[in-house]
Amino acid sequence: MTAVGIETAAEAVADERVQAFGVLLTAAARLERLLGAAMERESGISHPMFEVLLRLAAAPEGATMGDLSRDAVLTSGGATRLVDRMVDQGLVQRERSRSDRRIQVVTISALGASKLAEAARRHAQAIDEHVFQVLTPEQLTATIEGLDELGRHALEALPPLG
Repeated sequence: MTAVGIETAAEAVADERVQAFGVLLTAAARLERLLGAAMERESGISHPMFEVLLRLAAAPEGATMGDLSRDAVLTSGGATRLVDRMVDQGLVQRERSRSDRRIQVVTISALGASKLAEAARRHAQAIDEHVFQVLTPEQLTATIEGLDELGRHALEALPPLG
């Protein structure tokens, strides 16, 4: 698909597709700043840490570093640095896979599970205030369904992170 009709900077600024995507990114960035800052201030963990803890709580057998980087949309180096900080804080454990010693498996610790529950309670309150009380039920349903579809499409279209 070509960007038909965009020949000048003014046309780029006026293009409804460019504007719509900008609205999406701006809203996501503002919500991330608002909710992420509240989470860190109130619970002591960053939003990326929260996301990793959620994934690990849903996978009692643990997750590989590759799974975490792919699911959290981080590079492998970014995932390693994040998990290193989480190990240092006692939120997760990391050990070599029994079946393949080259692979590291990360599991949630008791402290991580407790911290996740605490952070999730506060996070849910902030989501109620800044999302659920802002959008009508119809807007919320359409937004979630649309973003979920975009997320699935992007996952399929993206090359693996390295």
